[in-house]
Amino acid sequence: MTGRAPARALAAALALAWAPGVACGRGMSPRVDDPSAPVEAAPATTRVAAKPTPTGAAPAPSGTAGLTTMDLPAIKNAVHGRGRPVLVHFWASWCGPCLEELPLVDKFARDMKARGVDVLSFSLDDPERASARVVEVLAARAPNLTRNIVKVSDSDAFINAIDPQWEGSIPAVFAYDDKGRLRDRLIGEATRRDLEGLVSRAANPGRK
Repeated sequence: MTGRAPARALAAALALAWAPGVACGRGMSPRVDDPSAPVEAAPATTRVAAKPTPTGAAPAPSGTAGLTTMDLPAIKNAVHGRGRPVLVHFWASWCGPCLEELPLVDKFARDMKARGVDVLSFSLDDPERASARVVEVLAARAPNLTRNIVKVSDSDAFINAIDPQWEGSIPAVFAYDDKGRLRDRLIGEATRRDLEGLVSRAANPGRK
């Protein structure tokens, strides 16, 4: 686990306090909504097919079919009551380590379906400014991940509600057991072994 956004970076980003060139783990990632920033362009892709909108969620802006905007209550509803382990993955298109990690998480999510483990992925980009970019990145790098973008009104409250031990750095993955209880977390770029460990601890809460 080597690359991550610095402590409280997420809070600053969600509050739109990021300036072009702010570090996010290894290297530098410009603010995604800065038109002058040299943001890496995703390859052209076909539009993602629309999916049913979860309860408590809202469709993303026009032109971003298949992307769902979700607030904190909607995320909690998606995690609880599933009756099986769940990994919740947070990333953003302005975070370099997140982009590097996406293909790994994508393959892991696909493989976990056969094992009865859900991987729910959530972009922390600004829904009003970066939805189209999120769709492009997911289509190019992670076609198997869930297409959700988070709407946050209070970044500090959001971070604390997800996990009081979380400082807001991303990428981040949180593991929940079959009762919807948080069992472990992984902050920073993950390996396949790291993710397997999260699943094991979520499926077997007593195991260290």
